[in-house]
Amino acid sequence: MSENDADQARWQRIERPLEGQVTSFDLKATLVLSTGKQIEISEQGVLVCYQGELRAWRNRCPHAGSPLDWNPGRFFTEEGDLLVCHTHGALFNPLSGDCLSGPCPRGLFPIEVKEERDEILVPLSADDGDAPDY
Repeated sequence: MSENDADQARWQRIERPLEGQVTSFDLKATLVLSTGKQIEISEQGVLVCYQGELRAWRNRCPHAGSPLDWNPGRFFTEEGDLLVCHTHGALFNPLSGDCLSGPCPRGLFPIEVKEERDEILVPLSADDGDAPDY
């Protein structure tokens, strides 16, 4: 397998969301427990289209670890300008991931996005060292 083939095997194709919408996708991830033990889990990522820009985030509240969507598949506030966490109502900037209000120790966990020709690619795995320790 060439280096290019190996790199392509790390990515999955997903649908581009419409403006102000989100496309969810599956991720494999490794969690590091406080004991140092690592466990493999499946989690979800979300691809956001806001003001024509694409950003991908883990579907995980940085405060509580719960999914963000306040109703299944609903991530934006009623006004459609911020992402909201269903657990504590924390608000996030959809482009920067910064926490704007709520009990957030940090912003959202970013995921790389590639646009190649007419395809949107996101990683199969989120083992990028940016995951929180539990």
